[in-house]
Amino acid sequence: MTSYAVFFYGSLRDPELLRRVLGRETAPETEPATLDDHCLRRVAGEDFPCLVPSPGDRVFGALIRDASADEVARVRFFEDEEEYALRDAPVRAGSGGEILPALVCFPVGPTTAAGPWSFDDWPEAERRALREAAVEIMAHYEAGTDWSDLTLWPGLKARAAARARVLREAPGPRFPGVDFSAAQVETARLARPYASFFAVEEHHVSYPMTGGRRSDTVRRAVWLSGDAVTVMPYDPAADTVLLVTQWRAGPHARGDAHPWPVEVIAGRLDGVEAPEAAARREAEEEAGLALGRVERIASFYSSPGAVAEHVTAFVGEADLSDAGGAGGLEVEAEDVISAVIPFAEAMEMVERQEADTSPALISLLWLARHRDRLRAEWAA
Repeated sequence: MTSYAVFFYGSLRDPELLRRVLGRETAPETEPATLDDHCLRRVAGEDFPCLVPSPGDRVFGALIRDASADEVARVRFFEDEEEYALRDAPVRAGSGGEILPALVCFPVGPTTAAGPWSFDDWPEAERRALREAAVEIMAHYEAGTDWSDLTLWPGLKARAAARARVLREAPGPRFPGVDFSAAQVETARLARPYASFFAVEEHHVSYPMTGGRRSDTVRRAVWLSGDAVTVMPYDPAADTVLLVTQWRAGPHARGDAHPWPVEVIAGRLDGVEAPEAAARREAEEEAGLALGRVERIASFYSSPGAVAEHVTAFVGEADLSDAGGAGGLEVEAEDVISAVIPFAEAMEMVERQEADTSPALISLLWLARHRDRLRAEWAA
């Protein structure tokens, strides 16, 4: 059987990521190697590098000599051949200086390079997220479907970042008297009938039940959208809040006669972005607000029976004296209408059942409980 030498210089130097891409049970044996007359640069807007010609420089990496034809095909698929292609290049193996031809990934066309990229300095959060992304990417390979369209990649990254995030979180709260764990859930089959900016997964699972029983294998469909944040700006001096609305696909699909619900500022986390950083970014994008102090309300699943979205909600200090109007990103066709509302009036909206989204209700009810403290601390 023909085998191939392949040189990895970027994220695929990570043994666990490489194992997942190659589809092996264990990480492959690698040896140190170098590629002359090149340097590494981060691809602008991404968390992975590309090769840039640079006479006299040297790129360090890892070499495998026993890749099968299928494994080479898997690497080509992961790298997206339309953007980055494997081609032969002379590589120096080990410390002895042996030069041999190996497959190396090069950009197909012009690539916008940012600053230097170092495998040793590659953040662990980005590393974990790309490992999770590889699971979904290689599932497309095994299913014979494409993954490289522009709408799929941002959503795939968001879903991967969410899975990586939960792996490093402390275990969540337990319901009193219930000691079940994810390790006791058995997956018979996982299918992805739809994957784009959002995705649908079908999980065929059995799980533990009370009294030592197990469920039959059941099919459960889940909507995946990545993790999200919400933030309600609050002006302690004026005792006002900022609420927003925009056309929403969910109420529209339900047949709501007025699909412009009452909301707080919201958005998805951008890759491995921290929740508070995302909240501040969204406040700037949707309402043009630079938040001061921020308090975390809670993290929660918005609809755990069928939706994987995990939301972290905040209240943020803001000067709302000149706030309100329309905002949002034009490239996302956003028309976010915001209004500054006195706290008492906002609570009347709650009483009249006009606050019809869970983050708005949670944020307003939380503020009702903590308002006196925040006014004392933030308005001081």
